[in-house]
Amino acid sequence: MPLVTGMASSHSPIIFQETYEGWMRWFRLISAEIPQPADVLLQDAACVTGWIDRRRRAFDRLATVIDRHAPKALIVVGGDQHEWFSSANNPNIMVHAGTEDIVGFHNYRDFDSEPLVKFWEHPDRFGVRLKVHTELAEHFLSELVRQDFDISISRSQNPQGRPELKAPHALTRPTPLLMAKREIPIIPIIIKTTERTSAALSGARCIELGRAIGRICADLDEPIAIYGSGGMSHDPEGPLSGWVDQMLDEWVLDCMKARDFDRLGSLFSFRSAATDSGTGELRTWLVAAGAMNAAQPQAPCQVVDYFPAHIATVGAGWVLWEADR
Repeated sequence: MPLVTGMASSHSPIIFQETYEGWMRWFRLISAEIPQPADVLLQDAACVTGWIDRRRRAFDRLATVIDRHAPKALIVVGGDQHEWFSSANNPNIMVHAGTEDIVGFHNYRDFDSEPLVKFWEHPDRFGVRLKVHTELAEHFLSELVRQDFDISISRSQNPQGRPELKAPHALTRPTPLLMAKREIPIIPIIIKTTERTSAALSGARCIELGRAIGRICADLDEPIAIYGSGGMSHDPEGPLSGWVDQMLDEWVLDCMKARDFDRLGSLFSFRSAATDSGTGELRTWLVAAGAMNAAQPQAPCQVVDYFPAHIATVGAGWVLWEADR
């Protein structure tokens, strides 16, 4: 059965605050020492309040689609920012097929009030537990290798980067909102996204990885969904923190709507300050787009929402592909 739906979204920690003050506390922490664009001054409390409502509605739409299609598993494509992995070992592609639940954290409202809290020290408030569809994850491991992808294998959780965080935030931060109406097991696929290196997947390779995933899903008997976690343009704590490349973001969205995979494939074919760091998470969007292109080529890419939130140090976006029922 082909993929029934695909989606991708931003997961910046700032957008999960429910108050303007929460956004500003995060902004000062990440970007205070970096010269900022003039547009930051225009992003006041009224603006942020509107964005908070739009973020709620965007994630609610994705959750509604997941509930409507009732997939048996959600493939989550995300990066690892020194959480499971460290500089000692950081693979380009890894599929996790463990039998134990993935335990980690979200950060919803962690900066909305003072004193500020470290979310990983409060599992009762911020803890997340995700079931893994081990059988399907094992299937993807073997089938992706058969389709000429060199896959790292993971069957247990032993965080080497920042063990206190337990799991990649790409998996645990957005998923509670995606599964607000229906809890489903995940198939974690971790790809290298934010490292400032040319030794990472090109845009064309990400699309081909997605297409391989789409072909594998077509041979399954159960409905599957896919989600790309992260992006759009951002460079948190880097030299471009607070600067949003709106032209790049809108170009990506236009290419996705037009199904222009030739142009999308040119992303990350060379290194640039505009595409290093957090912007590299757009690789996960390309995987999701490639998967839906292979599985549901007639399903249009719908831009659910986008806003250039300098104060959140991110171009915040949400996209959706939905098959006809």
